[in-house]
Amino acid sequence: MINNLVDRLLIVPRATRIVLSGGRAQAGMLGLFLIFLGFYAMLLPATSTGGAVGLVSLQFLTIDEFGLAVLMAVLLALTMMLGIHGMLQGGRANSTGSVIGAVLAVIPSLLCCSPILPLTIAAIASILPAAGAFGLPIQGFIATHEGWIYGFAIVLMAWGLYSNARRALFCAC
Repeated sequence: MINNLVDRLLIVPRATRIVLSGGRAQAGMLGLFLIFLGFYAMLLPATSTGGAVGLVSLQFLTIDEFGLAVLMAVLLALTMMLGIHGMLQGGRANSTGSVIGAVLAVIPSLLCCSPILPLTIAAIASILPAAGAFGLPIQGFIATHEGWIYGFAIVLMAWGLYSNARRALFCAC
């Protein structure tokens, strides 16, 4: 039983070693990592900028947010590299967990303190007046539980990485 657990824990490092063995794969991984790092580094401080995303938000980036950005960028870049490797080997890539995690990681930054959610609720309330009462509690919930939402997003991204690592090892056999 312990050997089985150890084998499961080593799936991701083994698959990563196989997939990133070539120079082109390493360059691709680095490129994806830098793209995702830039994206998350500009997105995560959006709660401090009132929803503004871009270079202006970099001045509000904290060390904790940078750490989250690095972690999310690594998970997403590795998942994509493993998925690409699996597709090139004829397997079917499935990065549902990472995609859901990546989308979930965007939600707190964009919806917490920006006007997107109130405008959406107002548009819905113009059609269905009872829906207008849901605007503030949703934003309050997102602002209060932002850390938990990011944690859940990271778990989903790690699940997608593990799934694609298993697929990449299966394709390698």
